[in-house]
Amino acid sequence: MNYLWHLLLLLSTMSATTTHALSTSIVVVGLNAALQKRFILPPNTNLEPGNVHRAHNSETGVGGKGQDVGVAMSCLMSKEKQPRDDKVLLAQFLGMGPEGDAVSGALRLRRGLSDKLTIRNAAPLRTCTTIVGKDCATELVETSGEVTEEELEQLGQKVESLVNDGGKASGVCIMGSMPPGCGDDTYAQLSEKMVGKDTLVLIDSVIGLDALLKTLKSCFESDDREGGAVLKLNAAELCKLAGANKSEAEKVTIEELTAATSCFLTKYECASSALDYLCVTDGKFPGYLVEVPKESTTENKINFIQLPAIDISKQVKGGMLYPIGAGDTVAAGTLAAWQYLHHEPKAGEENFFGVVVPKQVGNILSSVKSKWLSDASSDEKSIKMATSFAFGLSCGSASCLQQENSVFDVDDAVRYFSEMDSPVIQ
Repeated sequence: MNYLWHLLLLLSTMSATTTHALSTSIVVVGLNAALQKRFILPPNTNLEPGNVHRAHNSETGVGGKGQDVGVAMSCLMSKEKQPRDDKVLLAQFLGMGPEGDAVSGALRLRRGLSDKLTIRNAAPLRTCTTIVGKDCATELVETSGEVTEEELEQLGQKVESLVNDGGKASGVCIMGSMPPGCGDDTYAQLSEKMVGKDTLVLIDSVIGLDALLKTLKSCFESDDREGGAVLKLNAAELCKLAGANKSEAEKVTIEELTAATSCFLTKYECASSALDYLCVTDGKFPGYLVEVPKESTTENKINFIQLPAIDISKQVKGGMLYPIGAGDTVAAGTLAAWQYLHHEPKAGEENFFGVVVPKQVGNILSSVKSKWLSDASSDEKSIKMATSFAFGLSCGSASCLQQENSVFDVDDAVRYFSEMDSPVIQ
């Protein structure tokens, strides 16, 4: 009898895990994967056009913005040796051949990431090569192979199957460009299948943005919605979307940010209904969380929260920084922290089943959020998002210390995050 009871309990646990797999998962939509090669120049050497360069070191690994997010989230999960199955699902196309095999193996075997939404398409996988010098890195990006209509349908069917079995996704991260063969509405179509009223969505792409925002507006029409969406981009991208030019070497001003945000909201009519915030990075300068005014308050002042810049110059190992993938790590850290704080457990409760952030890091997130909330004259929702974005910026800074794309030491990120000054409400 005892044996039978234990067997029934085991079966019910397995059934629950299968049924709720997607509703406790973050789906990273990174359709344009790549094999990443790093060509490391000798110390104190920069790339000089026309010269012959011999590598001090060379490495092969994972490339592609969505894949970088998966790698960064695996770093968070490894801190507590959490089981990783189904917590992070990569929706991706990986071409057949040795390049695709290498990336697939690295993601599954080394990083423990599920391949349930991986399509091994016929076109060969592109290779991206980073030449890393003392002061800067140069990226060489190959063209992507074309995805067929049948392969696109196959990915859509896989997403639908998981949704039918386990509900809408807990989180969705939409990253970067799409390979040839994908229509401008591909992100919108995939989001329509897996985004529900409680899903958290982070967008780090401007491809097909208009169609995507229209879809998200529809997904979040419910009055009792708990989810939301943010768009992460750098200040120069925001100014460009708004029809203005800005050098990435110059710090963005509040006046430029206000004008660019206003133009962006005018250009994308659905943005006010689809997005809650813009997460704006500005290189070595402070980042900004921009609250997106809703349609009924478009005449009100746009609210900004300024997050302090992080100085990593004293932590540089061997005089070299490795910035490739840092922005993708910001996206990963931001969404992971946002998911944790959104489902933040009360005292004595266990963590939400699908969170990526380990418990000890979650405790620090909660502590900093509470401190910033007591210091700031802002609502809790905005401070939660500011805390999440600040943690993402800390993860991105920590990743610049490691050669491999989007790999970082969680302790470095926590230290940067813990040492941050309180945000400034503009």
